[in-house]
Amino acid sequence: MSSKTPAPAAMTASDDDDNTAAFYERTLELEEVGPDTYLSVDLWRPKGNRGVFGGQVIGQALAAAGKTVGGGFRCNSFHCYFLAPGQNTEMIAYEVRRIRQGTSYCSRLVVAKQSGRVIFMAMASFQSPEPSCLRHQYAMPSVPPPEALISPKDQLQRKQEQSSEDVDVDKLAEHDVLPVETRHISLPEDQRGLPIKAIWLRAKGDMSELGHSHHQSMLAYASDFALLSTSLRPFQMDGPEAKHRLSMLVSLDHTIWFHEPFRADEWLLYIMESPRTASGRGLSIGRIYTRDGVHVASTAQEGVARSVALDPATDNGDTLEFSNLISRLTDMPAKL
Repeated sequence: MSSKTPAPAAMTASDDDDNTAAFYERTLELEEVGPDTYLSVDLWRPKGNRGVFGGQVIGQALAAAGKTVGGGFRCNSFHCYFLAPGQNTEMIAYEVRRIRQGTSYCSRLVVAKQSGRVIFMAMASFQSPEPSCLRHQYAMPSVPPPEALISPKDQLQRKQEQSSEDVDVDKLAEHDVLPVETRHISLPEDQRGLPIKAIWLRAKGDMSELGHSHHQSMLAYASDFALLSTSLRPFQMDGPEAKHRLSMLVSLDHTIWFHEPFRADEWLLYIMESPRTASGRGLSIGRIYTRDGVHVASTAQEGVARSVALDPATDNGDTLEFSNLISRLTDMPAKL
C-alpha cells in the first residue's frame, strides 16, 4: 500500500534480483533532503492498522542514523519510542542529531516527523568492532527447519479454502509485497496458550552486495513482526470459546541489540516470549539466531494491550502465572 512508487530499478541477472531492489529502493530507501535529514520514499500501512507498519519506521530510522556514521562503526543498540501513528499519505522526515562521536562508540538521536509533528524518536549506539574473550549465549532451541514449514500466505489460503468465508484477496496480496518472508513454527499441544512464539524469517532476494548496515536495518524492520502479539498468547481471542475481544494492540517502544554480524537474506530463527502483561500493557522479548546457532540479536517491545471480557463474570482479576519458558521451547515438531 505505497503512497509513492519510486522509479523502477535497473534489472539484472534474474527476477530474484528485483527483491533486492524492493528491499533497498522501496522499503528502506531514503532521500537526503538536507544536512543529516532524510525523507522516506515509500510507506506501507497494513490492512486494519491505525498507521504505517512500525517496523518500517524502525528500519528507516536506523538507516538514517547509519548514514551519519563512518564505515568503521556498526550499530550495537537501537532504542525507539512510538509517539503517534504514522500515515502513508505523507512521507516521513528523519532528522539525525550527532550526539557523541568517540573512537570506540558514537551516538545518534533520530527524530521522525510528519507535518512538523514528532511521531517517533530513537537513540542509536554504534561501536567500532573489537575482539573479546568474554562470550556466552543461550543455546538455540531445536526447531523444525524452514524447509519443513509452509508460508503464512499458504497457511491463510488453506484456512480460507477450508472455511465458508470468502478469500481475503487483499490479505493474501500483502504477503507478496513484503520484503521479508516468514515461516511460523507450531507449538506442541502441551505448550499451546503459553506466551512464547517462534518463527523463521529472511529478506527476499540477494543482499550480498549490500553493506552490513543494510542487513541491520532489514532485521530491525523484520524484528517488529509478531513480537508484541506474543503477550496475547495466553488469552483466548478467537473462535467459539473466545473469552476476550481485542480492542487495541499498539507499540509503545521497541529495542534491538546487535551482538554479532549476520546476513539478513539468510534464514534467522526468532524466538519470542512475554514475561508480563498487565495494566493495559504487554511486554515481549526476543532472541534471534543464525541457522548454525549463533545468537546475533535480541529485542524487547512494550505496547498497549487492551481487551474486553466477553463474559464479565469470568473476569475475576486473577493473573495467569507461568514458569520460565525459554527452556521448554525445545524439540518442537513440524506441524503444518
